[in-house]
Amino acid sequence: MTVPAFTPDSIKPVSSIFPAPIPLVGSLGIGLFFGLMFALRSGYSYGAALLLIAALWCALAPSCRPRRRALPALGREDHLLIGVLIAYFAVAVATIAWLGNDFRDVDQPLRAALAVPVLWMLCRLPYNLRWLWGSVVVGVSLSVGVAWWQLHVLGMDRAEGYLNIIHFGNIALVYGAFCAGGLQWSSTLRKHRHAWCAVFLLGMACSAYSIIASGSRGSWVALPALIALYGVAFLNRRNVGWVVGCCGVIIAAAGFMFSQPDSKLRARYDAAISDIQLFQQGEADTSLGARFVMWEGAIRSIPERPLLGWNFAEYHAHIEQLVKRGEVDPVALKFTNNLHNGYLHSWIFHGLPGLLALLALYLVPFAGFCRRLRSRDINVRVLAYCGAALCASYACFSLSQVILQRNNGIMFYVLSLVILWGGMRQREQHSVLVLGQQPPSIQR
Repeated sequence: MTVPAFTPDSIKPVSSIFPAPIPLVGSLGIGLFFGLMFALRSGYSYGAALLLIAALWCALAPSCRPRRRALPALGREDHLLIGVLIAYFAVAVATIAWLGNDFRDVDQPLRAALAVPVLWMLCRLPYNLRWLWGSVVVGVSLSVGVAWWQLHVLGMDRAEGYLNIIHFGNIALVYGAFCAGGLQWSSTLRKHRHAWCAVFLLGMACSAYSIIASGSRGSWVALPALIALYGVAFLNRRNVGWVVGCCGVIIAAAGFMFSQPDSKLRARYDAAISDIQLFQQGEADTSLGARFVMWEGAIRSIPERPLLGWNFAEYHAHIEQLVKRGEVDPVALKFTNNLHNGYLHSWIFHGLPGLLALLALYLVPFAGFCRRLRSRDINVRVLAYCGAALCASYACFSLSQVILQRNNGIMFYVLSLVILWGGMRQREQHSVLVLGQQPPSIQR
């Protein structure tokens, strides 16, 4: 007997074992987190705080104790993800203490540990997916208003919102990927399908505008990975023509924007070519040239302390010596506390354990999401795509910046990660209950 594919309308909402207000609070927290990301300074913090308070209440409140005893056990993958989040924080604390670096740098890794109770709650808390999708579209739409105001009213060269120039464009790209996933979710709805499809297309257009307005070239690097994941998750013989047509429209639109006389895309591309040419001529004090010099200094320094890494002050003194010997360009001295590469930065200042912890933070959830990219349940598959796109994007962003070193960078990553993972696991477990057996994981 053939098992029918799940659609968003084919499964009734999951009931919660927690008191009635908690699912609503969780959904509201998710809505505020995604909806206010671009609109307010530290806009992400309001929803994050609400989710953390709700999670701690569910975990610690005496009134929830009987309900906690009835909770289903977390799976092996859930425990593994919890371990990765805690390990990222623990390794940072240990290496900072060992190397004598500034303990204020623990602030960002701490966010990963604080995401654990939220993950614990969301794996058992059935939030409403419409809050997720609606707030994603609202959030990226508000980014357009902020970008337009900064470019055309304040006269800024590039939009940065309340994040910074690079993070504004990068996070807008991830929102666009979420909207692309939501488009697949909406295409199977029985009610309001066309309205949701229009909303997600609007969100993708807003994402493109904000990426271009920021001029962030780091986001361009992630695009091939996102397209490949989208093909793996959703491409089949029935929709290949539609997908190819959409790709053609996107490529044509990008080509048109690139060809315009005042094109920001072409300006940023020309700037990259100019930086490379200047670097080849010996001028390293440019955006790309400085990165090449920073990376060269790090690569020369890692073999001297490959296991435990460097203290910040000692590393600066070491780069000074390399500059005096003529092995590294003097521009490297401007950026000894930020190497503009997440992997090299972790290895230099947290040693090999720090590099492994960073890789695990990206690869472990990425593998878990990828295992569900062909699930028959469209809810599971779309959330898996969004999660895999998040991990892949951040892995690509880390090639040219230390995105987890800023609060908005790591908060967006770890909170989005646990929200998507928790939603995916909830709906996956409910699919099993509805069928009475594990649904086939591969859609043929």
